[in-house]
Amino acid sequence: MKNPKNSKSKSWQWAFLCFVVAGLTGFLYRVGFVTGLPDGCNLINIRHAHSHLMFFGWASFFPLYFIYLELISKNCSTLCKKILKVALTTIMVLGLVSFVSFLLWGYKPVSIGSANIPLSAILSGFVMIGWYVFIGGYLIHRKITVNTKRNIWYESALLMLFISSLGAWGVGLSTMFHFGTPLLSKALTHFFLSTFTEGWIVLILVGFLDKKLELLKADYFIPPTILVGLIALGAPLTFPYGISVSFLDTTLLFVASIGGLMVGTSILLFVYSVIRNHKALKVFWIWSVAFLGIKALMQVIASFAPSELWLSDQGIRILYLHVLLLGSFTTTMILYTCREHIFFKKYIYAVFYSILIVLLSLILLTNVWPLHLKGTWIFPVLAGCALLPVCSVSALWYKLRTINNSD
Repeated sequence: MKNPKNSKSKSWQWAFLCFVVAGLTGFLYRVGFVTGLPDGCNLINIRHAHSHLMFFGWASFFPLYFIYLELISKNCSTLCKKILKVALTTIMVLGLVSFVSFLLWGYKPVSIGSANIPLSAILSGFVMIGWYVFIGGYLIHRKITVNTKRNIWYESALLMLFISSLGAWGVGLSTMFHFGTPLLSKALTHFFLSTFTEGWIVLILVGFLDKKLELLKADYFIPPTILVGLIALGAPLTFPYGISVSFLDTTLLFVASIGGLMVGTSILLFVYSVIRNHKALKVFWIWSVAFLGIKALMQVIASFAPSELWLSDQGIRILYLHVLLLGSFTTTMILYTCREHIFFKKYIYAVFYSILIVLLSLILLTNVWPLHLKGTWIFPVLAGCALLPVCSVSALWYKLRTINNSD
């Protein structure tokens, strides 16, 4: 695969921009708990803007961009190249525009003339259409390219990306036509989120690690097809974990536990395969593998632990999501960008340690942190820590730009 910094394309820089802007938005959200926000600023809107930009501009765009680089390095046809470029441009531009919309209005309809338009939802929908265009380009490439070796991780991840979008469309349709119950709307929302994070992100993340750690079929303790199947089938089942406790019953909790156990077990088996073959001993990659293992361990424990111990602990959910997205996923994306690891060693470590500090700070929000040690001092600490990845990623971005401009 081509090195992004040596590629004529500057698209990778848009992903860095999204990370920095989303990180600053997360910082602003935390500041709101410390000093309050100016008139016109809404904490809920800020949170939605932060999460959507991270999802669209970082967690979906960047992996798709790396797949694109890999495809064009394999004599991708002119038609496929144009389709993939259109898809990536759509995802990036509309992802940034939707960020502004969420920041200003959230999910509230916007008055345009005599009509009230759900602008943020519409823009999000167009981003997902960009996903479909990319998937279509990928399938065309696979069909017309002779002797193309199929990547089970990539293709399963793209399938999960498509399936996750169906949940988002379902939410929009149920709202537009006023059908279903509040539980249905929440279930569809979290079906999208769980399939996206536990399906798309986990599968593409493991696929990237599989490639960079040069795993062979013989290195796997369990065949990759079984691991993929466990994740793909289990991810959509985890949606009840995001629903309010008041809506949950024994059946939904059982379904979520089974789904979480399937995904978590699959990841742990992958991590075990990596460790037993000493593949994770490669410089830097142990960070991504370790964060992934911690995420899976949390998931498996949650599947067995009594739900009343943790389900109502919002801090645990926030920590869990950040271990996956900020921990394992972001460290992997950073390493994919910085091919000459040793050259960028101090910048990479700065990013990794800043991420570790943020994850440790999030423990303060959980019930794991003793109640008698909690206080208002937590929020300034969280805000300060949230700035660290923004600063370290910005420094790495500047270094990459400097090297790229000097080539």
